[in-house]
Amino acid sequence: MNITEALQKIQAYVHVGENIKPKTLPSLAIVVEEARQEWLNAQYYYNTVSDQDLVDHAVYLMQATERKYMYLLKQARLGGVVYSPYMITSDVDIDKNEVITR
Repeated sequence: MNITEALQKIQAYVHVGENIKPKTLPSLAIVVEEARQEWLNAQYYYNTVSDQDLVDHAVYLMQATERKYMYLLKQARLGGVVYSPYMITSDVDIDKNEVITR
């Protein structure tokens, strides 16, 4: 490959990059929930690790994910985010199969 071909490939790459639309960021509530799941996974990893060499890694991972979750949770509270995947927006009466909205 000579220098001309290399420059043409670079130019084509840069030109194509101009048409790329930026991705939308997920909401803070979703990011907080993902961080909570990471923390729970780290706790599970810590509880199941059996190799002594991995215990330090498991502790580090659990502490890091906990701090990340606590930070994001604090930011969400300061931002007024009120969201929970466990919020009940309607009740279902199983006997009557009716939905009661609140």
